[in-house]
Amino acid sequence: MSSPSTDRRGLIGAGALIAGAGLVAGTARAQEADTGGTWKPAMEEQDAWMEIPGTRHRFILDATATEAAGSLLGYADNYYRMNKLGYGLEPDKLGVIVVLRHLCTPYGYSDAIWSKHGKLFAKVMKLDEELAKIAESRNPLLTPSDDDDTANLTSLHEKGALFAICGAATHFVAQAIAKNSDGDAGAIEQELKEQLVPGGVMVPAGIVAVNRAQERGYAFAYVSE
Repeated sequence: MSSPSTDRRGLIGAGALIAGAGLVAGTARAQEADTGGTWKPAMEEQDAWMEIPGTRHRFILDATATEAAGSLLGYADNYYRMNKLGYGLEPDKLGVIVVLRHLCTPYGYSDAIWSKHGKLFAKVMKLDEELAKIAESRNPLLTPSDDDDTANLTSLHEKGALFAICGAATHFVAQAIAKNSDGDAGAIEQELKEQLVPGGVMVPAGIVAVNRAQERGYAFAYVSE
């Protein structure tokens, strides 16, 4: 059986917990009052490029695996086509962002970059034999082959799509190129950032672009294959 002193200590401890809980709840209510009861994301100035004028719907598509890149562009193209067929909506009414990050990041660089480093990209990205051959002279996804009418970066940009290219991955790509060529990583990174595909926007990280776009009302889809 507990002693009176033990009971008092228990009551004091319980009282402290209750008082503490009341203080936390009071602080939370004060914070809610400061924000009008709902949290809202800040609109960072660096992300203003995502505000595409005149659009009625917004969609951001993302992939990280090299083998998913073709499907990524295909889904984006299908989004444009089916909005036209099903709703009569022209491409300029649709805000579309395609994220090129992780192993897909080099697809955000121009043909000039691929003509220099395509062999290395093909090896790191584990491109199949056909794409690896194309990679020696140009970006395999930038423009179609003569007998290929599948979706590509150029055709999507002509419809208004923009491409968020991962800056964090670009940093590591530059280091890999420098190691392979005994070049200056800083200078190479700057060149990569200046030589993007049409519609390309270098962002601090692709995953950050995924977050910021959703905060600005973009629906999100991840393409895995």
